[in-house]
Parts: sequence; structure tokens; C-alpha cells
Amino acid sequence: MSDCCNHPGVGNPAKGLDAPQYDAYNPSEVRLYGRPAVSLSIFTPEEIGNIDVTLEEELRGREISSEDKKLISGIIRRVAQKKLIDLFQQQIVLALVDESQAEVLKLTVEINIPSRNFRGDDSKYIKSIGVIYGYAYEGHCYKLPKPQIMYLPAEPREILGGDCGCDCGYVPELGYAVWQIDKLERVIALDVRSDDVKTLVLDENMPGSRSPMAYAQTMALAPARHRD
Repeated sequence: MSDCCNHPGVGNPAKGLDAPQYDAYNPSEVRLYGRPAVSLSIFTPEEIGNIDVTLEEELRGREISSEDKKLISGIIRRVAQKKLIDLFQQQIVLALVDESQAEVLKLTVEINIPSRNFRGDDSKYIKSIGVIYGYAYEGHCYKLPKPQIMYLPAEPREILGGDCGCDCGYVPELGYAVWQIDKLERVIALDVRSDDVKTLVLDENMPGSRSPMAYAQTMALAPARHRD
């Protein structure tokens, strides 16, 4: 069986991706394989049309020209776009929409990553988001034990397959893309789990079950001192 048959589909084929860069050999390059996040416009053409219709109804009967109505519609869209961009301009923002109050519950997570001007192009360091399933390093392919959501400092690129049409067993037709990143670049990995409180809190903190990544593991396991 071909290695190209070992990975399940994860999404629709990504469109508009650049080809990988093979101009020079980078001995410290790590190639990440996964599903890239989809880029969506803040307003779709249909939503823009709905704004225009709503504005037309609200201003019906008022002496405002059609050109002025289009101008007002554009101003409303620009204000809304700027508000959303300002709301989520930090690198990591966890948000929950409260429809009843027309509010957004927002938790900004400060991460120690390079600043906005790190590359000198006045753009953010983090360029894309992906669900990573495997990677390649020094000519060998590896699989992650479980997928990881990562914020990455590079744009995803198109997978160019060889004779079997795949790269490390990943094919673009099943929704995969590739990121070419130096091993010293900073990335953000999210550990997302969903279960009941008993499993994630009570059972997870039983002696012997704590994650070795926990900062206070030693303190939590240490016996309490007797105080006079």
C-alpha cells in the first residue's frame, strides 16, 4: 500500500497557495503538514447587499440621494471592520459571542513572541493557523501522536507530490498544505481537550496522573508541613 493512503481527509483542497520554496537548502528547516485555516472576508457580497437593503429601508422617505446612501453604507462597513480588527488585533484572542447582550466575551492571551516589527515589514509575526498532523526534518517524515492547533509565522504552501502525488504521504486533494519553517522560529501550540470536569480536573490531578508539563507538579505532590 502506498504511503499516500495512510492519511485521512481533513478538509477541502486549499486554494490560492504559493508553491514551496526549493531555491536553497536549509539544514534547519522543518516542514509541517496539516490543514490550514480558511480565510474569510468580514463581509460577504451577500451581507453587503443586506446592509444596503436595510439602509434603504431605514432611510426611506428621507431626502438623501442614492450616491449618499452608498457612501453611508461604505462608512458603516469600514467602521464595523475597524472595530472587529481592533477587537482581535492581539496575537491570541479567545472569544465567545453573547447574542442576547450583543456582546463579545474576550480573553486576550499574552504570548512571548517577536513583536510586530520583528521582520521590519510592519506586519504581525504570526501569519497563519493550522491543524498540524505531521512533519518532516532532515529528509525523514514523522507523524504527531495527536493533531495540534498551531499559530505559525509562515503562510501555508501548496503540496507538490512526486510520482505518487503526495509529500510524506499527504496530498492536497484531502485538504493538506505544508509550512516551511526554521526550527528556531517561535510558534504557538494549543492543547485543546473537551470532556467533563471529573475527567479534566479531578482525575487529571490524582497522584500519578498529573501532566509532567505542569509547573506546580512537585509542589502539589509534596506533603503538607506540620505547623505549630
